[in-house]
Amino acid sequence: MSLNTLSFKECTTNRIKNRAGRSFLDVHTMLEHFCIISYKVPVKKIAHFIPEPFKLWTYIDNGEEYALVSAVPFMDQDFCFYKISKRLTFSFFQTNFRTYIIDKRTHNHAAWFFGTTLGSMSSIIPKRIWNMPWQYATYNFEFDRKNGLYTKYQMYFTSKMGNGTIAIKNTGNNSPLLEGFNTIDEQIHILTHPVIGYYNISDTKLGTYEIWHPKMDLKEACSENLYFELFEKLGFLTKQEMNSPHSILTTPFIEFDILLPPKTLKRSLLKTPN
Repeated sequence: MSLNTLSFKECTTNRIKNRAGRSFLDVHTMLEHFCIISYKVPVKKIAHFIPEPFKLWTYIDNGEEYALVSAVPFMDQDFCFYKISKRLTFSFFQTNFRTYIIDKRTHNHAAWFFGTTLGSMSSIIPKRIWNMPWQYATYNFEFDRKNGLYTKYQMYFTSKMGNGTIAIKNTGNNSPLLEGFNTIDEQIHILTHPVIGYYNISDTKLGTYEIWHPKMDLKEACSENLYFELFEKLGFLTKQEMNSPHSILTTPFIEFDILLPPKTLKRSLLKTPN
């Protein structure tokens, strides 16, 4: 069911309750040091990346229309293909780069991925086999954390996709109602709980995969130094603008399922309603 018939809160609750599986390749992992660093970007800078039948989720501020883009860094802890073996586990850092979209056919909210950097040579598997926009990166990370709050969170990564610098700390506040959202329930559903992701494969094909996670207990953080080269390459933000984020939210741990393999969709079959 979509937001045509359910509230944001009901849709999020259904996403949490309906924990499904796809195949023997399904993954279970614990994400540690999870962070959502978001920026407001004029729609005109992003819209051409989003194909039919999708549109950007947007909001108006001072007469101009904006979308949000996010860098989402974390550490995969005990990543395993649990239906094959729970004993064989992997740990590595990862950063997803995404924006927030609406499927015009169903009005459901989802994420659009521009790319992912992965601190493991296993990044070659999804890239070569499934054409996912993943790139190997080397990571360095230091942190201090007390009672679930970061007094120090410093991450650096280098990749052909783009380098990154993250230096943040928690403010001690819970996640506030952020600019662009009317209610906390709307914010949770759109920003922190997109369970379907799409990405570009070619002029004729898209890829998609699904995830599951429980509700996040997110805390507010502030920027000390931020830079994401990919966002600069794509023309979304300047180096200076990256140190003025829309929002930064963190949680020390969150459980995740990743439903694999991803699916390939032909663009010609994705019809937009009249």
